[in-house]
Amino acid sequence: MKITFILPRLSARPTGGGKIVYQYANALANIGHTVEVVHPRTLFLWGIRKTLPLKLLSLAADCARFAAVRLTRGRVSVPWMPMHPNVKISVVPALFPYFIPNADVVVASLWRTAEYVKHFPSSKGRKFYLVQHYETWSGPVHRVDRTLKSTMHKIVISSWLKLLVVGLSGDEVHQIPNPVDHDEFFVTTPVTNRQRVVGMLYSPHAWKGATDGVAALEQAKEEFPELKAILFGTSARPDFLPEWITYVRSPDRKTLRDEIYNVSSIYVCPSWSEGWGLPVLEAMACGCAIVSTDNGGTADFVVDGGNGIVVPPKRPRELGAALLSLLADDDRRTALATRSIGLAQRFTLEASVDKLLAALTDAPIAAKV
Repeated sequence: MKITFILPRLSARPTGGGKIVYQYANALANIGHTVEVVHPRTLFLWGIRKTLPLKLLSLAADCARFAAVRLTRGRVSVPWMPMHPNVKISVVPALFPYFIPNADVVVASLWRTAEYVKHFPSSKGRKFYLVQHYETWSGPVHRVDRTLKSTMHKIVISSWLKLLVVGLSGDEVHQIPNPVDHDEFFVTTPVTNRQRVVGMLYSPHAWKGATDGVAALEQAKEEFPELKAILFGTSARPDFLPEWITYVRSPDRKTLRDEIYNVSSIYVCPSWSEGWGLPVLEAMACGCAIVSTDNGGTADFVVDGGNGIVVPPKRPRELGAALLSLLADDDRRTALATRSIGLAQRFTLEASVDKLLAALTDAPIAAKV
């Protein structure tokens, strides 16, 4: 089968949604499918800018990108992700049909890419939409909703997104959980040997709840002065971060696994909303107990009282109290961490690829994990 994945602009830094698509592309190429991942140089987003000067500046930049790029299909690499040699990575001027290869299947992966894909001619393949979040934080609600109501075949990654998309479109959808790569993320430090260290992802997006997470960490630090925290992300170290908190920018996989996840006894997710929450699942595979908000995505693998503690979003005091309760009870923390490892083992790349192929070949919808 010839499969085209459509991603936004090629990013120099890791993205969660991009990582999942690249993992699928690698796995599908490994079993003999012909796979191409297409990145546009521009998505022409000038129309969503709020003022006329910003619209004009954005349009000028979009046109410059479109005019400057050359068609570089098959000669581009992903800076942060090893790719199967048979996966073609393309950078094209824009997502116009002329630049898109003919295929059996084409898969959109972002609301703006879905706007293009839904108008592709049939020669580009059967149209699928991999929904990884309700992306109203990056686009107007009416346009995001319109893509979710479209006639494209929809694949969602979590239970709450399934309810959302079914409610908006009335369509039957495939639910395929995001996998964790267990060859990449696993326990290297026994959970019983870990000190009071908390890990957390930092993102500048407000809905990621970083300020709530830091407030919770500072609350816990007052009770446990020896507490250490390790934050990581792709952005520069934020100015508001206290000096006692370590920050690692763009860690490689080994550093993320061995020096962040496996050093941490607890991983905290303070997000207000998550499509899935892949770093949480990675931390679970590495033996962390979880303290998380009730953010939607992580509900499919973080069980309150089972492998972690779940609190309402936007309540840093409750997040801090949950942290304190685990920092004060090492036996409970160890028990939750042990269950995390077992739960994470259920989410494998092989299982997700099998479900993806079933969806792409229009097989019956598989039962969710």
